[in-house]
Amino acid sequence: MLPTSRARLISTFRRLVALLLVLPVADAAALAQQQAPPSAFVPYEHDSGWQRSDSVRRDAVISFPVHLEGATWMRLHFEDLELAGNLARGEGAILRMTALADGAIQEMDARHVRQWGETSAYFNGDTVLVEVIAEPNSGWSRASVRGVEMGLGTIVEPSICGVTDDRLPSSDPYTARIMPIGCTGWLIDDCKQCFLTAGHCTGNISVAQFNVPLSNGGNIQHPGPEDQYAIDAVSVQSNGGVGGAGDDWAYFGAFSNSITGLTPAEGQGGTFVLASPPSPAGNDIRITGYGLDSSPSDWNQVQQTHVGPMVTRSGSLLEYATDTEGGNSGSPVIWEQTGQAIGIHGHGGCFSTGGENAGTSITHSQLQAALADPKGICAPGVEVSIVGEVLPGVSIDVLADVQGGGLWSGTIPAPSCGQTPDFWVSFQEPSCGSVTDPPNAPSETHSLDVGVPQATFEDDFQADQGWTTASAASTGDWERGVPVNDSGWSYDPLADSDGSGSCFLTQNQPGNSDVDGGSVSLISPILDLSVADVFVTYDYFLYLTVEDGDDRLLVEARNGGGPWQTVDVHTTSGGLAWRSNRLEGADFTGAGVTLSNDVQLRFTANDDGSASIVEAGLDAVFVGRMDCGESPGTSYCTPGANGATITAVGSASVAANDLSLLATGALPSVNGIFFYGDLRATTPLGNGTLCVAGSAGIFRLPPVLSSNAAGEASRAIDLASPPSPAGTITAGSTWNFQLWFRDGGSSDLTDAVEVQFTP
Repeated sequence: MLPTSRARLISTFRRLVALLLVLPVADAAALAQQQAPPSAFVPYEHDSGWQRSDSVRRDAVISFPVHLEGATWMRLHFEDLELAGNLARGEGAILRMTALADGAIQEMDARHVRQWGETSAYFNGDTVLVEVIAEPNSGWSRASVRGVEMGLGTIVEPSICGVTDDRLPSSDPYTARIMPIGCTGWLIDDCKQCFLTAGHCTGNISVAQFNVPLSNGGNIQHPGPEDQYAIDAVSVQSNGGVGGAGDDWAYFGAFSNSITGLTPAEGQGGTFVLASPPSPAGNDIRITGYGLDSSPSDWNQVQQTHVGPMVTRSGSLLEYATDTEGGNSGSPVIWEQTGQAIGIHGHGGCFSTGGENAGTSITHSQLQAALADPKGICAPGVEVSIVGEVLPGVSIDVLADVQGGGLWSGTIPAPSCGQTPDFWVSFQEPSCGSVTDPPNAPSETHSLDVGVPQATFEDDFQADQGWTTASAASTGDWERGVPVNDSGWSYDPLADSDGSGSCFLTQNQPGNSDVDGGSVSLISPILDLSVADVFVTYDYFLYLTVEDGDDRLLVEARNGGGPWQTVDVHTTSGGLAWRSNRLEGADFTGAGVTLSNDVQLRFTANDDGSASIVEAGLDAVFVGRMDCGESPGTSYCTPGANGATITAVGSASVAANDLSLLATGALPSVNGIFFYGDLRATTPLGNGTLCVAGSAGIFRLPPVLSSNAAGEASRAIDLASPPSPAGTITAGSTWNFQLWFRDGGSSDLTDAVEVQFTP
C-alpha cells in the first residue's frame, strides 16, 4: 500500500510545472542550463524480512514487485539491503532488479550496493521486480524499500541562438546524461578517466547514463543498467558555479558498472582530450549534450549537437553562438577544428535576436588545481574492496590472494571486543604510481567496530527528543524534517543519512537556504556518557564552497550547563555525501569534559560572512558502548584431524528459541550432520572423537548439510520441534552438540559444545 495518493502526485507535478513556467527564456543575462526531469519521491514501504536459502542450489530467496501506477520511469531507494554469503570467496548473494517494461536487468553484489548508496539504476516503466539470489546455506538476506523516485512526464521551453533550433541527434560515446539533475557530463583523459561537468550541476548528481534512447512523447527513457554508472560522491570537486559564466566547473568520477565490470571509459571506448582554448577568430565551437526539445518531442533530453562560431575568449570565459538548451549544462565545449575539449558549457545567453552562450575554460586555475589533486575513485589506484580481520594501528601493506574482479583479500589476527581497528592499504598501480586507500593514509585510515553497539541514547530524528536551537545568523536556522531536495538549489542532500526519512538540516526549505552572516547551533538533550568504554557517533552533512577553516561545523560538549569545550571541528566539504564521525571517551576528557550523566553536545554551523555557501546536516546520533556478548556454550573435547570446531551462537533461553550452531574448519563441500545428547563421551570415531552420548540416545538434527567452500556449516535449532520427544530441550536441562562430516573414505568430527538452557 502506498502512503502517498495519486492526487498528491498530481499536485506535486503541477507545482513543478508552475516553477518551470516562470523561468525566463529570452533574457540577455546568462542562465544556468541544468534541467531536472520532472519527478517525485514517493514513500514506498516494503520489507522482505530476513530470508535464507533452504535449497540445495542457487535460488531466489526474496522476490517482490515494486509498482507505481502512472510512473514513466522509476529508481528504487532501499532502507536496508543485506546480502548473505562471503563476497571474497565467490559465495555472496546478489540483488537482481528487472524492469517489466523492457526487461532491463541490474545485478549488484555487496560492493555495488555500497557504491550505489543502496539505490538502483533508473528503470523504464512503472514496475520493477526485486530479487535476492543466494547460494545454498549462505545465511540471511533482507531487502527493505523505503521509497521510489518516479518520473512524471516533462516540460519543454525553447531557448536557442536565432529563430531556429539547429541541433541534431548525435552519438558521441564520451558524453553522458547526469541524473537526476538533468545535466551533461563527459569523460576526460586524466589518469583515471573521470568526468567534467558544470559546478552548478553538482548539487544533486548520482548516476551517469550513456547510450540514452529516444524519449517517448517527451517522457525521458533510460538506457539499460549496463550503461549506467554510480557516481562516487567522495570524488566530486566543484565550485558550485557561484561565480557564474566563466567560473563554473566540477570534476568527478564513477564506479565500474555492476554488470559489465567496466569503467565508464572502458565501456565507452575512450575519452575527450583536453586542450587550451584557441583565439576566437576562424574557430568554431561544437556543443554536444542532453538539452530539452519539443520538436520532435522524442528528442527531448537525448544527445544532440550543434556547431557555431567562437565569439570570445577572456580569461576563463568562453562565448560562442552555438545552440544549447536546458540540460546542456556541463557539456564539453569542443574545438571543432581539432575535436579537443577546451571548456565546460554552463550558461545560456542566446535568444531569438542574438546573444552568446557561455562556458568555462579548461585553463581555469581552480579546475586545474582539482585535476592535480583528484579525490575518491579519481585518485590514482584501483578499485579495492577490503576483506578480512585487522588489528588496531596495523597497516595492511599487501593483501594477498587475488580473488578476481578487482577483489583482494587477506586475514590477520582478530581484534578484541570493543576495539576500533584502524587500517589502510598500499598499492602500486602500473599507470598512476604508488597509491594508498584511503588516499592520504596513514594520516587517515579505515576503521571497523568490533561488537554489537548497545545504546544509552540514539536519535534518527523521526520524533522530537528535546534538541534545541540557537541562532546568531541572518538565515540558515537548524530545522528537523525530511530534506526538501530542491532541484533548483544544488547544495542540499537528496535524502537523510540513515534512511529513516528525517534529519536536522540548516534551513530545510526550498531556495537559497544556507547559513549566512553568522552561526546557528543545535543543542542536544542531556546525555549519559558515564558507561564504560562509551563512544558517540553521528552522521553529518557539510557542503562548503570555501574551505578556509572559518566556514565549518564545530562540535562541542559541556557538563551540567557549564562552559562549552571543543571536542571536534569539521572544515572540509563533503560535497553531497553524508559522512560519519566517532568520538571516544578520551576525546571528551581530553577537552576537559567529564564522562558523567549530564553531558550536552552542541553542533554549530558557521559562515564567516564571505561570499560562500555553508549547508550542514546531522543524523543518526548514537551514544553507547560495544557489547560482544558471551557464547551460551562451553567448548570441550578435542577436534579431529582437520581441527574443526563448533560454536553455539545466540542465547540459551528456551523462550527466545534463537540458538544456532556454527562449525568451522571442516573440509570444504562435504556432507555432514549436527547431533546432540545429554551426556559427554570420548570415543574414537573415524579421524576424530565422538564427544557426545545420551541417556536416551543421540539425536540427529536433519537435514544432512553440505559445508561451503570455506569448510563452514551452520544449523538453527528450533527447540519447539525436536527430532524426537526424548530429545526435547527444556529450561534447566544440559545438552551437548557436535558435527560429524565426511573426510575422504572416512569421517571426522568437531570438538563439542555444552549448553545449559535457561527459561
